[in-house]
Amino acid sequence: MKKELLKIGFKPLTLCNKFIKKDNRLIFFYSNLGFRDNVKAFYDYLIREGYHKEYRIVVSANDYERFEQDAPEGVTFVGTKEGIRYFLKAKYAFFCFGKYPIKPAKKQMVVNLWHGTPLKKIGNLEQGCEKIDYNFFTKVLTTAPMYKPIMASIFGCKESQVEVMGNPRNDEMFVADSLVDTSIRRGSRKVFLWLPTYREYNPDFVISCLSREDLERLNEYLKGVDCRLIIKTHPLQKVEEVVKYPYIDFITEEQLQKQKMTVYTLLRNADALITDYSSVYFDYMLLNRPIAFAVEDMEEYRQKRGFVFDNPKEYMPGMEIKNVADVEIFMADTFNGMDPYKEQREEINHRVNYYQDGDTCERIANRFIR
Repeated sequence: MKKELLKIGFKPLTLCNKFIKKDNRLIFFYSNLGFRDNVKAFYDYLIREGYHKEYRIVVSANDYERFEQDAPEGVTFVGTKEGIRYFLKAKYAFFCFGKYPIKPAKKQMVVNLWHGTPLKKIGNLEQGCEKIDYNFFTKVLTTAPMYKPIMASIFGCKESQVEVMGNPRNDEMFVADSLVDTSIRRGSRKVFLWLPTYREYNPDFVISCLSREDLERLNEYLKGVDCRLIIKTHPLQKVEEVVKYPYIDFITEEQLQKQKMTVYTLLRNADALITDYSSVYFDYMLLNRPIAFAVEDMEEYRQKRGFVFDNPKEYMPGMEIKNVADVEIFMADTFNGMDPYKEQREEINHRVNYYQDGDTCERIANRFIR
């Protein structure tokens, strides 16, 4: 109800936006769930390439205070309310978390970078959300031609508004940083990364198939093979104090940000990934490394959220994890160089990732900022 009232309140601004002159040298970013992910990755690229010397860049985010003190010359950080006036003047605008419910003007390029390749139902595909207007952009990005009709259905837009570009955040996986990478790996022979997704119907969920005793057993296994497991919790997940283990680390989004790292820093260093319904595994497939899936609650998840594919397991090229013994088998296979799902993974990767490089940000800048 609150969101609907907000949209009604913003309706006059859509009319105003049509008549406000656009500043061809103003690039605008928006995020209401932390300045991170695709918007931050694309912003970082523009700064590295010196766009802030030719354009004025304004970032409107709910956590803008974290960045305003160190903002480069030509860059301004503001709150989400103050950001409205900059959005109305900007020739170029980018978002991936939240948006202003203001329709773009004809001479304005508003790009929805989104934040992943959908596996679960979102937007207009979600039950009860079929009639909500999500189309407040000029273009929305996706990763492959097969996703164009899916994204159009999700956002209630024309397929011509969907462009295949990739995810800006993935570029980080292709750029090594020896100092940071060394600090993550800590001399371990292999690093395993576990990324559980968020379940709205079970907000206390962290990892389902491992008890405390299982974690203790797994810690001993990792010690024996000199490997490390990192469990990165979902940004929306509320995590109470967890037991610390020498070879298992629980990391939150806040901890990553304090260390000026992202989940893609972790992915770059992970020799193998364990996840469930998180679209991040589509990103990780670009590195062509082993993936395992902890999806024992798939039927419940299907009923509560649903999937964009009739048979989601067809798009999960990896071992299914059901218990701690399965985790150890997966780790042993990876440690010994065994990769039985490699062929299937490569085939799915070609279907869901049209571009398989680290040049997404460059493509977006060349396509939309002129």
